[in-house]
Amino acid sequence: MQYRIKAYMRGTAVFLVLMFVMAFYIVPAIYSVTVEEQAGKKAESAPSYSDEFTAKVPERRDPKSRIQERDPRLACMLSLIVPGGGHVYLREDLKGAGFCILTGASYGAAAYYLYQAYRGDYDDSEKKSKLVIGGLFVMIGAIIHVVGIVEAYNDAVEINERNFYYGAAHSQTPYIAEVVFE
Repeated sequence: MQYRIKAYMRGTAVFLVLMFVMAFYIVPAIYSVTVEEQAGKKAESAPSYSDEFTAKVPERRDPKSRIQERDPRLACMLSLIVPGGGHVYLREDLKGAGFCILTGASYGAAAYYLYQAYRGDYDDSEKKSKLVIGGLFVMIGAIIHVVGIVEAYNDAVEINERNFYYGAAHSQTPYIAEVVFE
């Protein structure tokens, strides 16, 4: 009797997993349309307002713009290798230096406490407390490092969007008016 209940429960679990896979993975994959297919369908049946929109698009994009697009993935990789490296790539040197110093200080403090715990002549409670403090500094450094990576990606996307929508001639200052002495 007990064996039948276990087999019934196991069969029910397998059935539910299969239904889940079917409902969320296989059925949408069957009815999916690729991006190329969508682009082909949109090109064939263009809406009537597209002519007005395409006439306004060149005004937004500055063709003489010499500002290069920034690659968000490269900014992430540089920030992963060297904390703050992605920000230096994006020409945000102060932000990059801040992330580098904070992450380096956290990892350095962690290394100091871990070294003291393993090489020092302490009793068990002091050694454990130094290990815990070292672990906390590793966690703080890792959090700052990940925040720097995400921030580099978001800043690269923001720079690209700002250059696309406003062009190179757009003022970078947050003020309403700018005084220029020539």
